[in-house]
Amino acid sequence: MGVVINFHEVYNPVWLENTICFLKKKYNPVHLPELISLYNKGNELKNICHITVDDGDRSFYKGIYPVLKKHKIPVTIFVSSDAAINQVNFWFQEIMGYERQRLLKIFSEVTGINVNDIKEFPLVNIFQCLTIDTIWEIINRYQKQYKPDKKPCQNMCVNELKEVENSGLVTIGAHTLRHPILANEELHISKNEIASSITNLADILGHEIKYFAYPNGIPDLDFGQREMDILNDCGCTCSFSTESGNFNLRSGLLSMPRYGLSCGDSRSYMKTKLFFGSYWNKIMKCKPGNESVNRKALLKLIRK
Repeated sequence: MGVVINFHEVYNPVWLENTICFLKKKYNPVHLPELISLYNKGNELKNICHITVDDGDRSFYKGIYPVLKKHKIPVTIFVSSDAAINQVNFWFQEIMGYERQRLLKIFSEVTGINVNDIKEFPLVNIFQCLTIDTIWEIINRYQKQYKPDKKPCQNMCVNELKEVENSGLVTIGAHTLRHPILANEELHISKNEIASSITNLADILGHEIKYFAYPNGIPDLDFGQREMDILNDCGCTCSFSTESGNFNLRSGLLSMPRYGLSCGDSRSYMKTKLFFGSYWNKIMKCKPGNESVNRKALLKLIRK
């Protein structure tokens, strides 16, 4: 069996280097095409590891990439062509630091849902239950009413993507145009977010894009068979969820599991997560304030 390890933004290079050294001792890091080749040949995947990073946050370019380059660790990054070309933030980057009560007031105005019905839920979980157009309607109203300072783009630009790819260590895959929760969207929106992100990224990098990662990535909550069928039609070789679990020859290539690690996770926490494998998902569902439980309750409310 093998494992795929996923990061997002990382601003502590010391923690990252220690984590990479820990993974190197435990696993054999390989490029994604090699991992897929071994899978397709039915070869043993014992102690194989691949590193991925979602979103294309500039912390990859400034902090993660230098550490991986130092240790010669191959990586796949999943990015948005729209964010790279137009140098715009994703919605969750844009609302960071915005005043919660103001956002909830506008949310209520847009959706018709009483603030008191959703005030106990984490703000990010609330937004994860909306379509991407509704999210940006709320953000645009907030910016118009309260005029917050304009935020600089937090994502890598096209030249930075090309630079890291030319190193030979970095494979680049698609991650939609605007980072919607695909399962919330109508079919034509989901299809465009996936297909256009692949073709646009291929245009700017000058080669075919074969890999994809689902935004947020929880199976049956953030994506489903509909999205896997779209990716199959786009000629995608493999796509990644955020469901914990080991990667083996029984894993489906269009919903590959990954272990997510966050900056500051302790060594004992990592070992525990890797030890429990797919059972980690069941453990997390029992945790108070679990994201899946919160969002299912919110979706019932919103869909009324």
